[in-house]
Amino acid sequence: MPRIATKKNDILHAALALFMKKGIRATTTKDIAMRADISEGTIYRHFESKDELANQVFEKTSRVLYNFLKEKLALFTKPEEQLNCYVRSLFDFARKDHKKYSFLFAAHQTELRRQTRKKTKHIDLLVEIIILGQEQGVFRAVDQHLAATMVLGTITQTIFYLKNGDIKVNFADIVPEVQASCLKILN
Repeated sequence: MPRIATKKNDILHAALALFMKKGIRATTTKDIAMRADISEGTIYRHFESKDELANQVFEKTSRVLYNFLKEKLALFTKPEEQLNCYVRSLFDFARKDHKKYSFLFAAHQTELRRQTRKKTKHIDLLVEIIILGQEQGVFRAVDQHLAATMVLGTITQTIFYLKNGDIKVNFADIVPEVQASCLKILN
């Protein structure tokens, strides 16, 4: 049994790497099999289709980010602290696990947009923070999903431009600026 799980993980890792490099549509199951050092038929023993494989890569990666953020947020109780933690943790995840971060945001924005709408996402944690802040009178009354989208947009766009080299600011200086901007959105 352990060998079967290993093969499935090999496929998932190979697919993630190739999806990041070539995109989901341009990656073939033959490419994935070659990268995982398996036969193409082995993929179909674990996944019905490339689409199912892409969805599982997305779900697994999304769970990694969700659990990472949830663990970090558990250390704080005040909404402002949780928001600052969310911002810092998303930056940390993007730096430490840049392939997974990049895949999540690229796939969600493009090729997997429709499939990921109803799934649990890390933005749900942000919505919870905003609701808590509104209940405590710390954040202004605004649609929580709109506010979460605005906050997440601020974070992800900053990470995008930072990773592309368009922002020439020290990382240690960026996070507090983004945290302050996100708080302004909610106050």
